[in-house]
Amino acid sequence: MIQLYRESLEGVDTILEEGPRTAFATWLEFQVRRETSQQKWTVPASSAWRHGFSSALPLVSIGVIFGLVTGVLAFSFLLREHAPSISANALLVRAESWDTPNTAANPGVAHQTVQIKTAKQIVNRSIYWDVQGRHRPKPAALSVAEEQLRSTLGAAGVDWNQPISASAYQTWHDHQHVRTDRIDRSGVHLLTLTTTVPDGEVSEESLTVRDTDFHPVARRVDFRDSETVEIAEVDFAILPWSSVDPSVFEPVGGVDDPKMIGSQLQPLLLPLPRRPLAPTPEQLDETELTVRLILNQLAADTGEQIEIHRLPQAIEVDGLLETEERKRQLESQLGLVPRLKLVLQSAAQMREAPLTGSESVSVQATSLPDRSSALETYLRSRGRKVDDINAMAQQAFTEALTISHESSAIVDLKTRFVATEQMPVITSATIVELLYSHHARLETALRQERGLLALMEGGSSFNGRILARGSASLSDEASRNLVFVKELTQTDAPAERSAEAIFADMSSTLDRIAGAADQAYGESAKDSRRNTDR
Repeated sequence: MIQLYRESLEGVDTILEEGPRTAFATWLEFQVRRETSQQKWTVPASSAWRHGFSSALPLVSIGVIFGLVTGVLAFSFLLREHAPSISANALLVRAESWDTPNTAANPGVAHQTVQIKTAKQIVNRSIYWDVQGRHRPKPAALSVAEEQLRSTLGAAGVDWNQPISASAYQTWHDHQHVRTDRIDRSGVHLLTLTTTVPDGEVSEESLTVRDTDFHPVARRVDFRDSETVEIAEVDFAILPWSSVDPSVFEPVGGVDDPKMIGSQLQPLLLPLPRRPLAPTPEQLDETELTVRLILNQLAADTGEQIEIHRLPQAIEVDGLLETEERKRQLESQLGLVPRLKLVLQSAAQMREAPLTGSESVSVQATSLPDRSSALETYLRSRGRKVDDINAMAQQAFTEALTISHESSAIVDLKTRFVATEQMPVITSATIVELLYSHHARLETALRQERGLLALMEGGSSFNGRILARGSASLSDEASRNLVFVKELTQTDAPAERSAEAIFADMSSTLDRIAGAADQAYGESAKDSRRNTDR
């Protein structure tokens, strides 16, 4: 199969990058899992079947291989379509349309929020410019540190008024007589042009754009003295003139304009501006799925205090992180996603923030009843130590919470992001990748709880599973499993049922969860494959 995949790429100069290779590996693994699962649960016990199967195996294998080869060829073609095959000049020319004035454009004001990071400071700036180029922004007073930073960036060809300008990058780029350009994929739908120069104050600069519309979203400057300046776009919007403070711009044709001295001033009549178009539901879906995938890859969706909210104009990620380092890690990965609003805080920031006069902190001591749980009663009668019992109870509760969380994630993806013929291939592939990850985590948690259940009952560790027949609601069964674990380990009330009765309910519930999860994952993968085949 590997050889067939290599042969499908013969005659093509493009080499698949790490991202496409990972996506293909995920797709191929799913195909193998699917074919295996279709044969796994229909195994008769008779030796006659084994003889018939062995004789039919070559035909089945040929059919499986033919289907996979066809998918490989189609998938490799799709991946090559997404490989960065564009020159540095072509990328910059297409990106310049975002910051080059256009008198034929609809009247409006570009509003960009950027964050400039150095080793010593972080500067947040709100920048405005006229998309038609008729108004000049008023210069703002700068602090001493900001003035020094502006001068430093100016020496590197960075325009202080438009620090992520592709035009300014092009000007700097063209003045480097000896340079090396490289274009890489730096994230989901992101292309980064990196220019390295052998001498001068700057050793390397990079410009990151979205591959969907070539909108510049970040710029980095590496100085030869090891200092690095990172500039990232936090927000961007085209606003109507009616929503912008007129004092932000210099007056057009005012007395300060030397061309108007001695002439009669005429009022400037502008056509009624159009309101900016709100993001489409499909664009918000793409943003949310991208955020979910990044959080999933960073394991930030497995218990950290992070919530995703859908707003009319953007997706908001609100979270409280344990450390400042973790907060910076998420910001660096999520900061370049379009139509995203980040509201992240670290626990250190919360502790350092002083309480206001209206805030107060009250501490109350509460005593909990010390009763034996059904699990403790059962295991102590069999000679198990209290420490072992407590460890088992904690692990059971942890695995049940994981099962509930991953099941809810699968159901949410299945319910809110329904595959259609109009769905882009990338969106469909992102859904499948998320489902694969959540399904794998769910299977791991199910195996852990099954093994723990076997140990509690006094048997050997679990090494397999039996799927229950019939349909079941994944979220309902996961919630029911959590209720059973709480009933098994609770110490704040007398146990109403024996541990043996609860064990039986947990075992059958785990069977139904596994079956429902496999069914949900398989249906979504089939829908995605149909979209890919279009």
